[in-house]
Amino acid sequence: MKGPRTILLCLAVAAASIAANAQSDLLSAFKPVCDSIGRDAVRRFNVKSYIKLQKALVRDGVLDLYFTQELGDFPWRQADREWMEKALVKLWPKRASEWTLGDIYCKAVPFDDLVTPELGNDGKAKAAVFTDKGHARSRFVERIGEPSYAKGLGGRTIALWQSHGRYFDFGGECWNWQRSPHWRCTEDLYTQSYVLPFLIPMLERAGAYVLTPRERDISSIEVICDNDSHFSSPGFPVRTHGKYEEKGSWRRAGTGFADKVEVIREKYNPFRAGSSRMTDCVQGEGTASAKWSPGLEEAGTYTVYISYASLPSSSRCARYTVHHRGGESVFSVDQTRGGGTWIYLGRFDLGKDSFITLDNGTPAGHAFVKGSVVSADAVKIGGGMGKVARGAAGTELSEWTTSELPSYLEGAMYWEQWAGMDYDQIHQWDNDYTCDYASRGAWVKWMKDVKRIPFDMSLAFHTDAGVTPDDGIIGTLAIYTLKSDGERTFKDGRDRMANRLLCDLVQTQLVDDIRADYNPDWRRRQLWDRSYSESRTTDVPAMLLEFLAHQNFADMKFGLDPKFRMDACRSIYKGILKFFSYYYGYNYTVAPLPVRELSVRFAGDSTARISWENETDTKEPTAVPTSYIVYTRVDDGGFDTGRKVKDRYAEFPIEAGHVYSFMVEAVNDGGRSFPSEILSIGKAGKDAGTVLIVNNFDRLAAPSWFDSEKYAGFDAQLDSGVPYVKDISFAGDSYEYRRDIKYVNNTAPGFGGSFTDMVGLQAAGNTFDYASVHGRALLDLGYSFCSQSRAAFEKAAPGQYLALDIICGKQVSTLVGTVAGGARYSVYPTAFRKAISASAAAGVNILISGAYIAADAWDEVYPIGNESYKSAAREFCKSTLGFQWSATRGSRNGQVNVNGSRIEFSHAMNEDIYSVETANAIRPVDKSGKTFARYSNRTSAGVFYPFPGYKVVAFGFPIETITNKDNIRLTVGAAMDLFRGPNNQEQ
Repeated sequence: MKGPRTILLCLAVAAASIAANAQSDLLSAFKPVCDSIGRDAVRRFNVKSYIKLQKALVRDGVLDLYFTQELGDFPWRQADREWMEKALVKLWPKRASEWTLGDIYCKAVPFDDLVTPELGNDGKAKAAVFTDKGHARSRFVERIGEPSYAKGLGGRTIALWQSHGRYFDFGGECWNWQRSPHWRCTEDLYTQSYVLPFLIPMLERAGAYVLTPRERDISSIEVICDNDSHFSSPGFPVRTHGKYEEKGSWRRAGTGFADKVEVIREKYNPFRAGSSRMTDCVQGEGTASAKWSPGLEEAGTYTVYISYASLPSSSRCARYTVHHRGGESVFSVDQTRGGGTWIYLGRFDLGKDSFITLDNGTPAGHAFVKGSVVSADAVKIGGGMGKVARGAAGTELSEWTTSELPSYLEGAMYWEQWAGMDYDQIHQWDNDYTCDYASRGAWVKWMKDVKRIPFDMSLAFHTDAGVTPDDGIIGTLAIYTLKSDGERTFKDGRDRMANRLLCDLVQTQLVDDIRADYNPDWRRRQLWDRSYSESRTTDVPAMLLEFLAHQNFADMKFGLDPKFRMDACRSIYKGILKFFSYYYGYNYTVAPLPVRELSVRFAGDSTARISWENETDTKEPTAVPTSYIVYTRVDDGGFDTGRKVKDRYAEFPIEAGHVYSFMVEAVNDGGRSFPSEILSIGKAGKDAGTVLIVNNFDRLAAPSWFDSEKYAGFDAQLDSGVPYVKDISFAGDSYEYRRDIKYVNNTAPGFGGSFTDMVGLQAAGNTFDYASVHGRALLDLGYSFCSQSRAAFEKAAPGQYLALDIICGKQVSTLVGTVAGGARYSVYPTAFRKAISASAAAGVNILISGAYIAADAWDEVYPIGNESYKSAAREFCKSTLGFQWSATRGSRNGQVNVNGSRIEFSHAMNEDIYSVETANAIRPVDKSGKTFARYSNRTSAGVFYPFPGYKVVAFGFPIETITNKDNIRLTVGAAMDLFRGPNNQEQ
């Protein structure tokens, strides 16, 4: 006979079995419902995922539905939530007819929590489910005189990093890349080309303070200035030491940085190897100061880092001054935060006489606090080379090696050690590969909790998203983590659903903008709630962005285009701005676009007038400038700190014999734009006439490409593209163009495989600063000059000039995206042809130079096929400029003979001037013209044609790419001589 306990157990088992069967029946009944709604959701959101029911629970006559986490893959808005409920009610299965719809969950998350506001562009804060409207802004590092950008990112502190980097592979016993080399780069290099030149500057120009766990300075030069003694190694070329000096009364402040060893190994912490200094603060002007003098041998743009001790009585407004080539920039730094690590101050144009000072006075706009102190420790200038050594197991420490690459190319863990993070915190995992990505979130938390850095968010930028078999677009994935250690709140109690809001807004902004400007089929991938360390461990709102697939050819047609990278980063910045607006509850203003139609002309013998027009941002009505900053450079000096103006023009005094250069930034309550192109002006002492320089070179581009069923890739031998200023992502040329070659490993990456022999080369691109190069040559020859952008020239009436000097550089019709009108950068747009013709009719001579001045009319670099444009451009070249096409690939070695002198121009990628792979060969349109310059293969490089009333000189290569300044002057002089003298004989 069975006992009561046994009977109860049997009944419980039977009840559980019945419940399980009932649950199984319900899930089966809802499967076709979920399949139908899932298909509709994929179409509705254009996101590939699915909807699956995990369990259904009965409660008071209603049925609560718990879906799997994939329900959260979709970007739910309020209207979408209502659609989901209506669809469920409409398709409600008969098996569940005794109940009505109750609550909906994504695993344990209420459906309402997934709903985010619609992305707007009206500048208004949208109501979000989870907000933190009481959060105060903290200006941790403040540039004195800089606006607060209250409707931008002013007072926001952001942790940001590019994905992977060079690391020591203990298995392979060597330094290695974390990702395979595809399409002229690896992910380790590629994400740098977004984060460093575009995304960080955009956030900073909107007022944010950005810190990164990786080196951000791309220079291989590094100078340390410190109060402590340093290692001595005369032959060590990658890190040098400047001077540290004190005035006034200073005393020891405790432990600090010291550069005692050339190479860092194992548990060494440079911020525990030395000492720091301090002095008492005073009201008003300082009575004590510290000075750091790097003594740079090479002028350039460098990052300046400071370090100090955070003490109980530290000043909240320590005054630092950077004395750079353009003047002085003053900063206030809250030293109660950030002591004992490298603190980024800014990027500056520094030269041999540049230095940094700290004094004990009180900066303007700040209150003196009696008893407070300022601290001084080391200053670091530049990025330098890798200095953390690694070695195979069992080898002597003396045999360990560094990466032998610039520090910015290394993984985060090596910078973190150099920046004072404890070795044990970085090395919580058993290999450097894992330590690199896993330590980044730990670095954010260390900086937040230990160094008291007031981070508002973090973002990890990745591009490792796979390859599609049909070569379609992979697209953009956003990853967040809702729970950390089982908790859905940050340490301060805020809800981690802020992570989803951040991801949704950034992803939506990115995808919407790319679809509008580049490709309407750009894929929006899922909003993933996944436990990735970079999105889980930071303890602040965090996002991991997989922007595109650097391995995928279709993505990289866009991804190698610098303009695409720039636009993508503006979208990310806008998504971050709107996240802060919605989360913290304040209205926003988007920073303006760069100004256009720039013009610098004479307004009297000793006055230059610079004018410009606004660029309308059709997507962002708030991005309207309210003022401007005009920066000035004299000759080869640095740009000054700028002059603020309200109008769209400004006038400046000039003196004869100097080249004055100007650039403009637009400003509003949301921030500053990127700088405009740079235009120049100069007055000759003995004026032989005035030349108007017209900049017709605004192209940014990926390398030319080809795409067929069996073969595809980038043809850099035809055109290597045009970087924005510099390309820091180039690893080497592609070598595998066969589509059917599969990935095997990182050394045999298959289709798209590339060499890595050019890693570290910072390939020169378009600096938008060539009017000064041409102008210097003209001024040296005795000619005055002024300059205009093409757009300004097109709208201006013909002036009384001796000649036009038209800079065409590597301008050529370029296929950009699949949106209608995707061809950009043509050499001869209609309005430009009309303006040139009007000047010619007014008797103005024409000097024109560029790599594709003929090919753009007779041939093509990208598969555009715009025959109507080509026909009009060919006729213009022949009838107005007097030359015609002879060969697109006129020269490969960059050698040309001009007036008996052999000159060379840049023909391969280098760090000084953009490369011209295929200069045009051109010839006179008839016997009235003459060839006066030839390439080394004897094809015609320069044509002179005398029209009635004006003359034309055309070069099939860009003058500014000539590698010797004297030869630039010689070439320009040859043209000017032809304008003034008789026809030269053919050479």
